[in-house]
Amino acid sequence: MISYLSKYRHFGLPVKAFFLGLVCLFSGVTNASNNHNQSLVTKNLAQVEGLGQGRMTYWGFTLYDAKLYTSKEPKGGIALDIQYLRKFEAKDLAKQTLDELKKLGVSETQRAEWADPLVKAFKTVQVGDSITAIKKPQGSTQFFYNGQFVSEISGESFSQAFFGIWLHPKTSAPQLRKILLGQYCPRVNLEAYCHD
Repeated sequence: MISYLSKYRHFGLPVKAFFLGLVCLFSGVTNASNNHNQSLVTKNLAQVEGLGQGRMTYWGFTLYDAKLYTSKEPKGGIALDIQYLRKFEAKDLAKQTLDELKKLGVSETQRAEWADPLVKAFKTVQVGDSITAIKKPQGSTQFFYNGQFVSEISGESFSQAFFGIWLHPKTSAPQLRKILLGQYCPRVNLEAYCHD
């Protein structure tokens, strides 16, 4: 971890914290308004309902705003919209995603299978850019960069694991999970995450 921190010393804090806002005693989440891509989500999911939204900070640095959406229809899909408040390189977003999937117990074989698709899914983001992940009713996950379609990764297992980075009880960002899910559990399409 120390070597990883030193690699990104010029950022002032680790890239890991930028992406997921690793929650410790020094980090916090505040409510934030983020309707950046609500129309995009509405076009892709039926009967969309906006749920929790939060701003992740780390050591006083604002990292990103996140908002969770779900369809009111059974098996209708969910979406997570992240608007970035710091720059992140695409390769670092992909790497950290794989690291977090490992922490959630995803096997090495499965992570290797998803590695290339994840590299294609992410773009380097600047302040104000967004990445929106939408789990479609058929189970695949579509990725959008600033509202523009980038790629799609098929499979219910990927979708459940990917959204679990923020919503699983073992997430590295438990405070943000609490904000996103909040009082909305139990809720249709969130059954896999509405438990401790």
